[in-house]
Amino acid sequence: MSQSPVGKTVLAAALVAALLEWVPWLHWPAYPFRLLLTLVHELSHGVMALVTGGHFRNFVVFADGSGLAYTAGGWRWAVIAAGYLGAAAFGAVLILLGRHPRSSRWALGVVGVSMVLLSLRYGVPSLLTEHVLAGLLALVTGCLLGGALLWVALKAGGMATVFTLHLVAFMGAITATQDLLTLIGLSSHATVLATDARSMADLTGLPAMFWAILWAFFSALVMVLAARFAWRSRR
Repeated sequence: MSQSPVGKTVLAAALVAALLEWVPWLHWPAYPFRLLLTLVHELSHGVMALVTGGHFRNFVVFADGSGLAYTAGGWRWAVIAAGYLGAAAFGAVLILLGRHPRSSRWALGVVGVSMVLLSLRYGVPSLLTEHVLAGLLALVTGCLLGGALLWVALKAGGMATVFTLHLVAFMGAITATQDLLTLIGLSSHATVLATDARSMADLTGLPAMFWAILWAFFSALVMVLAARFAWRSRR
């Protein structure tokens, strides 16, 4: 795959993602990707609540990259797990759709529109809560990032759309991996902080560490299988 234009573009996106993550003075351009993954994580909780018959009230994003989704009802085990697994599925789907410029363009367009609409619908109510600033950040971030992805889908050339899609996917994978490693670390303490793994432990009686490791395993599996299928099919 690496000899094709798409293959070279994918490798370029991987290189840029590595530089953004591991070169210290380039961390600030990576910040929007941190917020993007938080948006995906929290919206995954909310959408799963809706899909399983519950309610998605609103969500917020904090400046440190953490977030909260306020839901009610639905299948609680699925809603709780949807955050980390939804982020992994997001990256995997982008990789699968990034094999061709046309599918990359459609994927970026759908993600962009969905992010804007969901941020407006479920970010605006947060402006009337105690977390006004976090609600504002969720709203502005969702609209700006979603709008940027939609602009690339509508205006950029074919290889630019492939590059953007894979950059988002790779940065999402890196950030998701860091988040899961952090979750495993937090779950190892005797007193576990309020995390998704802790919520699942309270619901099921199984340790938070069990859920953190299980989600990390499935997230890695999904990403590896998606990459293997997408890139082997290009040979």
